[in-house]
Amino acid sequence: MEESTVLATFKILQKKYKYLLPALPILLFFLLFFVYPSIVMVKYSFNRSLMYGEIEAVFTMENYINFFTDPFYLKVLWRSMVLAFWVTVCTIPFGYILAYGLWTSKGLWRKLLYFCILLPLFTNLVVRLYGWRILLSPMGPINEILRDIGVIDKSLSMIYTLPAVVIGLVSECAPYFVLILFSVLTLINPRYIDAALDLGASRMKTFFKIIWPLSMPGVISGGMLTFIWSFGAFATPTILGKPIHWTPAIHAERQILSIRDWPFGTAIGISLVVIVLIVLFIQSRIVPKVHSQRKL
Repeated sequence: MEESTVLATFKILQKKYKYLLPALPILLFFLLFFVYPSIVMVKYSFNRSLMYGEIEAVFTMENYINFFTDPFYLKVLWRSMVLAFWVTVCTIPFGYILAYGLWTSKGLWRKLLYFCILLPLFTNLVVRLYGWRILLSPMGPINEILRDIGVIDKSLSMIYTLPAVVIGLVSECAPYFVLILFSVLTLINPRYIDAALDLGASRMKTFFKIIWPLSMPGVISGGMLTFIWSFGAFATPTILGKPIHWTPAIHAERQILSIRDWPFGTAIGISLVVIVLIVLFIQSRIVPKVHSQRKL
């Protein structure tokens, strides 16, 4: 009797959730290579590091306490937030111009602009960063042109500076910001713009009264993505910056691979994830409110 009940229950579950069977390999892959390593990282972050990379399996909060009370790492967090802020501030106007041009263009021009925006994504990030390193170097094309036209007498030191890191991150985040904002701009009803123009509004006033408010969810979402991306950047500050520009992600890697302090390194990584989740939570609260307030 019990076997027949179990079999009947199994058949019911099989019919009800059979659509999940194709996703089973992906689910197993996700559990094995993401969930399990994340659980191990969380476990290590509450352990204590010993000499020669050994780990003492005792529960302790000292890794998190050290990270959030050490003046050095507090400065790292602050500098990373300042870096992310400047990258976001530079990406929003630059990306908005590209997204607006993509939205207003038609036919072949739209396809060409779309291709130019997506083209950097087909190139390896490290290759692009070394391209910027060549351009910004003392003997690079930018300094050479400025010397030839008489703007400068000696080469400018642009590499290994905060502006160099910001330029690299803007070029890295801009395509994603444009795609997010473009998807929001395409949802704007053209009749709103036509009605504003017919009623005598200038194109500038139409932009600030109609287009800008309705595109605000895309600006916020793209800005949040840019901020999170820049705050946890790894390759760009390493190649274009110097240790003062390193983010928490780089320090976590150094703690794990160089110093071999796995508990402290994983504590930095988990703290970074928590900060990102807080930012995402704020975004999830802000965007719906903005969208509802600007909805026509």
